[in-house]
Amino acid sequence: MRRALIVLAFIAAAAALAPWLAPFDPAAQLDIVSLKNSAPSFAHPLGTDVYSRDVLSRALFGARTSLTVSLLATIIALVVGCAWGLLAASVGARFGALLMSAVDVLRSIPRLLLYLGALVLLGAMQTAGLAVLLGLTAWTGTSHLVYLRARDVQARPFVEGARSLGMSQWRVLTRHVVPHLSGPLSASGALLLADLLALEAGLSFIGIGVRPPDASWGSMIQDALPYLRSAWWLAAVPCVLLMTTVLCAARVADQLSRSPQSGDHVVADPRRHS
Repeated sequence: MRRALIVLAFIAAAAALAPWLAPFDPAAQLDIVSLKNSAPSFAHPLGTDVYSRDVLSRALFGARTSLTVSLLATIIALVVGCAWGLLAASVGARFGALLMSAVDVLRSIPRLLLYLGALVLLGAMQTAGLAVLLGLTAWTGTSHLVYLRARDVQARPFVEGARSLGMSQWRVLTRHVVPHLSGPLSASGALLLADLLALEAGLSFIGIGVRPPDASWGSMIQDALPYLRSAWWLAAVPCVLLMTTVLCAARVADQLSRSPQSGDHVVADPRRHS
């Protein structure tokens, strides 16, 4: 997991520093005649695309866009899913089951239909709007995880002891239930990040994600499709970056799900918090 974290940190740092690391403006058409689909060179280490734009600059800014959208969407999904799962676990079995049934209904709707419907109603979206849309359609799995985990923790003897000492439901949730969710939520967040990275790239690839002139890995792959034989590096660069980031995030999620922190841990005597 350490290697995966190092790679993710390196890619995130490069994305954050893109305005300073990129040698050119990612949207600048440097020389549409002589630099069209130029091969990698000293001046352009990753070559140029069909519009004579520097591929290295676009890859850095594409990382910035793709990671920003995916990270914001992951945070939104975790917050909404955690809140919904905790609410369903704390309002009683009957009403909680009703809330989770609503989640099952949402999960039955194809996400692509939701994206297309949002685009029809709202039109083209910027980075923040796309992140919100992805986050608000990706929280259902997290809500199920939190609901089941919270129900399990609330049935433990130490929670019953806390309630018998007069601890309110809110304090039970914050002092005893939420700490038991940190491990599973960490693994879920890493897996969500991997999923949303691939999803954002897919949406941009088919033209309903990040809009030009902003660069994203998905849109770079789309632009490179007609030139796979003559300028293979145009598709290779964003594909390698996307696959590496997704695989590293999935690796981190797998290791977090197996770590002891994702399971039970010792909880302090409830009388200390009463």
